[in-house]
Amino acid sequence: MSTDEMLEWEEEARRLRREKADWNFINSLPERHRAALKFYIETGDLRLAQHLSGLDFEDFRELLRKAKIPVVL
Repeated sequence: MSTDEMLEWEEEARRLRREKADWNFINSLPERHRAALKFYIETGDLRLAQHLSGLDFEDFRELLRKAKIPVVL
């Protein structure tokens, strides 16, 4: 995969996360959780976003599901 293809794939994944996200739900969350979800949407870095949220991995995955944010691999 070329660098250009990789960048296009990352941008497409970011676009999907932004479009599918339930922004009303996200904006209703406490600041720490809201910031972690926004970080994940923009970067796709699941582990760092989970760490920033202060939640354990399973609870963070549940938060992603509630926020309707797809995990794009």
